[in-house]
Amino acid sequence: MTPDFTALRERFPTLVERAYFATHGFGPLLRETLRDLDDYRRTLTLRNRVVATWYERIVEIRGLLAQLVGAREGDIALGPNATACQASFAAALSPTAQCDTILTTDLDFPSSRYLWHAQSQRGYRVIEVPSRDGVAFPVDELVAAIDRRTAIVAVPLVAYANGALLDVERVIAAAHDVGAIVVLDAYQAAGIVPIDVRALDVDALVSGTNKWLSSAGMGLAFLYVRRSLANRLAPAFPGWFAHEDPLAFADLFVPAHGARRFEQGAPAVEAIYGARAGIQFALDAGVAAIRERSFELSDHLIAGVDRLGIPLATPRAHAERAGVVCLDLPDAAAIAEALGDQGIDVDTRPGTGLRVSCHPCNTLDDVDRLLAGLTAARP
Repeated sequence: MTPDFTALRERFPTLVERAYFATHGFGPLLRETLRDLDDYRRTLTLRNRVVATWYERIVEIRGLLAQLVGAREGDIALGPNATACQASFAAALSPTAQCDTILTTDLDFPSSRYLWHAQSQRGYRVIEVPSRDGVAFPVDELVAAIDRRTAIVAVPLVAYANGALLDVERVIAAAHDVGAIVVLDAYQAAGIVPIDVRALDVDALVSGTNKWLSSAGMGLAFLYVRRSLANRLAPAFPGWFAHEDPLAFADLFVPAHGARRFEQGAPAVEAIYGARAGIQFALDAGVAAIRERSFELSDHLIAGVDRLGIPLATPRAHAERAGVVCLDLPDAAAIAEALGDQGIDVDTRPGTGLRVSCHPCNTLDDVDRLLAGLTAARP
């Protein structure tokens, strides 16, 4: 049954107060999240008596994230951000004389690009495959670049700048044909693009919770690693949460089975409490339904900007985009500020134009308000 997203809108104070189109940056806050944060505040007075309560919530979050991406519970590790999750996993891998290449793209988020390019200091040869037009993923070029020397293909599922969606099945198949590992950055995908890590047969995936999963803030990310791969790898920088039994406080490290062996110290508990309601909303509504509603709204937006003569910097086909619509406006920063003054929230990044995302609980009236605001804000 398709959720009534208009009725669900009341659960998001941000959407009631503003015409909010910046979920790709920070998802709108849920009322339930505020209640969970109140619960966290009340636990603070327990001090050392709180350990079991907090640990139970941490285990719950791992389970919810596993459901979200089609993984088993033991296949999820928590971290403070996606880069830290990538680094923990990358540190367990090493180049060989025959297999020493990392492939990335220029559509990666800068933090991921910094991390993977830095692996050249560890003996890897890093090749960045450029997009032909700066909009779509260079899938043909990526697949052609994969050869027997390829050790890792590290790519985003969704481009952070413009919402382009990768044809990931082709990339994974080509990488596995030569024995390469695929590390997928799903930060702009989780909660808006259905993900089943086992159906994809992806080796590793990282994501976070502050965008389409509407967590209270930053400080929580997660790592999935295919169990058969995880159990073959020795983490280079483990911590007590990576131990088979963290609460045993053992003298010697015994790695947990599965991805949890890549955890380090305890996660930020406030971030854990601030993430649960948003993840649960995505599970209850269904990511496929969220995606379809987003398309309904974004198609209305695209038709409107076409009438205004604003060029797109995002693929038009549903199969090639996720939740972001990027408008090619050279004065995007000034327009974003003018829209903000009208109570309409969008954002921009250098070289991206105006970034707009339709949350499923936005309405067509919200979109029309944005289009009117664009008309008024443009010189």
